[in-house]
Amino acid sequence: MGRYSTSYDAIKSAVDRIKLIDTHEHLPQESERIKGKPDPFAIFLIHYISSDLVSAGMPKDVLYRVRSTSLPLNERWRLLAPFWKKIQNTGYARSLNLAVKGLYNIDGINERNCKDLEAKIKSVNKPGLYKWVLKEKAGVELSILDNETVDVDRSLFAPVMRFDDFILLKERSDVEALERKCEMKIHSLSDLTKALTLHFEKLSKSIVGVKIALAYRRPIYFEKATTSDAERVFNKIYSQKVFRRIELPDGARVNIPEGISFEEAKPLQDFIVHTVLQLSGAYQLPVQIHTGLQEGNENVVASSNPVHLVNLFMEYKEVKFDVFHGGYPYTSELTALAKNFPNVYVDLCWLHIISPTVARRVLSELLDTVPSNKILGFGGDYRFVEGVYGHALLARENIARVLTEKVEDDNFTQKEALLLAQRLLRDNANELYFPRGRR
Repeated sequence: MGRYSTSYDAIKSAVDRIKLIDTHEHLPQESERIKGKPDPFAIFLIHYISSDLVSAGMPKDVLYRVRSTSLPLNERWRLLAPFWKKIQNTGYARSLNLAVKGLYNIDGINERNCKDLEAKIKSVNKPGLYKWVLKEKAGVELSILDNETVDVDRSLFAPVMRFDDFILLKERSDVEALERKCEMKIHSLSDLTKALTLHFEKLSKSIVGVKIALAYRRPIYFEKATTSDAERVFNKIYSQKVFRRIELPDGARVNIPEGISFEEAKPLQDFIVHTVLQLSGAYQLPVQIHTGLQEGNENVVASSNPVHLVNLFMEYKEVKFDVFHGGYPYTSELTALAKNFPNVYVDLCWLHIISPTVARRVLSELLDTVPSNKILGFGGDYRFVEGVYGHALLARENIARVLTEKVEDDNFTQKEALLLAQRLLRDNANELYFPRGRR
């Protein structure tokens, strides 16, 4: 850290001792992880770094073969190697390298140590894996989990829930699936909103927040649709005149109406999103919203600009919005929104591995601009537990470096920096998701 190494050492030491509240994870159940093959490529190339490999030129069929455990590990390494060396400069690669070094004492993945890494993963792939990585190694006290279930280990996780199956209705089979899920008939928009309300009420006792990740499917501008507009769309789902033939699991063949287009469905989708927000406000549950970069390749980034959400921030003042990923690449736009709106929080989940440099710049700008209680410093956002560990190391380093710079520039004292670190990594998330000690 050069000229401020003494301050950095003191701040970093304190940052490393903070027990994290991790705002965002996608981890599968531990039982699901440990019943799978302990294969480093099948585990580590499931997302994130695979996007960099494709961006570097790896054909998608080659990526599929590298992840396939039916091929020998050394053969898959030969397919991977030409592209692996091209991505070692990225934040995704740095996070993974930190993880395998810190957890398995493997200094970078290469041809010589692939089998050794596989053996070490196998040795820990047993009950207690998550506790070892998250609590003992990463120092994560609790992670907020986005994984389609409330049946989670409450000593490690607290769930949020999506309501996409209510929002993204496009054809009759979607409605019928909801009927089975909610155990009630849905013949009208009124039935749909009743089913949503009952389902939300039931889940509200088990979840700590709501998640909206529709930026992967559509622009996140949700207009104020009228009941009649939404009802016309719902009725159109049942009035399609074009059918397709499908075969049911029991072998019977039936005709079902074709689905409607996004343009046709949008008023209903928007109406249900507004209904979800109204319910979130009524039950005092914060709402996580994906903004900015989408995971994977060939996405439409402009669809997820956080400025699309201004109408929601203005209307639902009673809802606290946890806006994800720093809005990257629309980071300054989100900073301005958080400065303007009391109910808008900035979450740096994922950002430290997208770009450690950008994460530091954004955090520095946020600390100059936004009240410190509205900045959430860490969410691992991984589908494999080792990634959470690597990301936590990067986040702690980034936050310590930014706070050190602020102290050295006389923006605040070292004591104030340590209080800010506690807020960024623990207290703010605690206050947002667990008010009055609700866990």
